[in-house]
Amino acid sequence: MEHLIHQLNKENFFYQSVATLSFAQFGINEIFARGFFLKHRPKFPDDNLFIAYMTSLDFPQEVQQEVIKTRTFTPLIFVPGFRTKDQVNLYRMIPNYSAIQFVEEQRGLTTKNIELTHMTILSAWEKIMAFNLPETPISQFLRHIRNAAAHNGKFHFENRAIDKATCQLKQKAEWKTFVITPSLQSQHLIARDKNDTDFFCDQGDIVEFLLDFENHYPILKKQKVV
Repeated sequence: MEHLIHQLNKENFFYQSVATLSFAQFGINEIFARGFFLKHRPKFPDDNLFIAYMTSLDFPQEVQQEVIKTRTFTPLIFVPGFRTKDQVNLYRMIPNYSAIQFVEEQRGLTTKNIELTHMTILSAWEKIMAFNLPETPISQFLRHIRNAAAHNGKFHFENRAIDKATCQLKQKAEWKTFVITPSLQSQHLIARDKNDTDFFCDQGDIVEFLLDFENHYPILKKQKVV
């Protein structure tokens, strides 16, 4: 079932986190698209040949239509930059150079998208810290995926969290059918690519978990989303 970001409940406690992740990942995809176009388009001077090449790579129909319409994946409209407080230095990209560099240096879209998901998990954890929520399997679940996100995307359990007698977590960490146990030590939290079989969950599960989180803590529904 497909869920559209713009149709999600905007009053959900973690809606802004999910929306920001979505927007950021779209930006990463745009950089990849621009880099792909600049790197491969010169090899196909004829538009139809280039479209045929994209078709062979199983690009979505809407991507092909965009290329036909604009002759590029991403028209350059606005390039953000990062300026220092004293206004002396500005850090920004030149989209075309950065896009080609991205295509050449990254293993694919997954690497950066997963990093963004890790950052979202870390931010989500910080967002609830001020509420002093009671400890439950749900809060423990967030705690452990937060720790995984902070340890290069791999589960990391400290000895103090494990019961020596049972070799299980002292506090249960569960959500729906997902159960976190010490046996996951060093396993990847999120699938690294479509061929990965050794992972705990996928990015969609993380989004669903965040959107479901407030259902377990009614106090969050009363908070103004900012």
